[in-house]
Amino acid sequence: MDIQEKLNKAVKIAQDYIVLFLKDYVNHEQLESIKSLFENCPVVAEKIEHRSNEFGKIDCIGGLAKKDKIIIDARKAKTFSLDNELELNQVLGTIIHEYAHEIRSLNNKYGEMFEESFASIFAEACINSVRLKLGTTYNESFNTLDSIEYRNAQSQIRALLYVLKQKNLDLKLIVEYVVGNGDKFREECKNIFGDAFDNYFELMSSRDNKGAEEVVINLISDYIKQNGLSIREYWETNNIALNSDNLYLKGSATLAKAVVKSGSESFIPEEQEYFKNFEYSAKIALEDENLLKQEKVDRIRKFIETRLSLKGKNIEEMYDSIIDLCSTYIQHKERDDEESKIFEEEIVKLMPDIESFKTKLITLRIAGKDKQIFDDLDLDNITYNDILLNMDKLLANDRENSSNKL
Repeated sequence: MDIQEKLNKAVKIAQDYIVLFLKDYVNHEQLESIKSLFENCPVVAEKIEHRSNEFGKIDCIGGLAKKDKIIIDARKAKTFSLDNELELNQVLGTIIHEYAHEIRSLNNKYGEMFEESFASIFAEACINSVRLKLGTTYNESFNTLDSIEYRNAQSQIRALLYVLKQKNLDLKLIVEYVVGNGDKFREECKNIFGDAFDNYFELMSSRDNKGAEEVVINLISDYIKQNGLSIREYWETNNIALNSDNLYLKGSATLAKAVVKSGSESFIPEEQEYFKNFEYSAKIALEDENLLKQEKVDRIRKFIETRLSLKGKNIEEMYDSIIDLCSTYIQHKERDDEESKIFEEEIVKLMPDIESFKTKLITLRIAGKDKQIFDDLDLDNITYNDILLNMDKLLANDRENSSNKL
């Protein structure tokens, strides 16, 4: 069986899962529209290479939703087994995640990290719901494997959904966001969380979502203070076992922080013991965040020391390091997550005038003179500042030669 044939079998399973899950929540017309999308949007196995900058560096991801097709990375499609439930579920998760983007695009514009989070949670709910209906040999709930950035965003959405779950609105609104109308979803959430939900929705639906967690913590905390919230259910159902209450409800550090911020007085005496659990979870989450940040700093510094340092390298290796420096800077400059900010800070320590360095290198590459940046330099003691000065000389000579020709 070739890769595409194997992927086609997984795609058919994913489509069946989506239909089986949605038939309880959408009307006939909506379901037919989704089936039509399945027919007109092929899922193909291709090597995904996203050219990210002027230096030709690429980033690889597991899946990609385009206007006319869904691409699953050929490396991911090649390695999974249809007979291994864990491996199959991970591929199904990727396919359904990308289908969620395609389905949502029928009626709504792309919602950035808010949509990415819902797409993953939609995939979990689909897979776990159908596994319960059909039976499974593996009794743990399926969870998507995402980056830390995605998991942090999902933690916020899971916190909102826990509140909605107690009103039996969680699955309905997951489907409304993905399949239905984004404005209707937004209005329903405003009815529950108040007009301030608009601010959170706009923030998480934009590329710059810095500070979003603090906003949603305040939203949920204010809701709890005014309406109360049962927290017993969280600890009784939030486990790895697959059941009807645990289709997507893995731990949410955001919810723990919101519960703690609302204060123990917001909960009935019978649930005070559970409040202590949230206090502990919030404390661990904060410690983990601090630890993760320091680990990120250490890891990034090690990367810079080994990949971007010029010390002990020959000219070819130095040139590769310079390209990596500029590529890494461009890649992370365009993003606003914590890791990218750390990269920027550490790169600026290495080359304070990195923007000028990058621009001048591009100019010299276009002129075919980028390999001359090492001329007449002491290669045993070379620094990025030395190279920048050499760039300035080369560009000044070019300007002088052009002027003389005139």
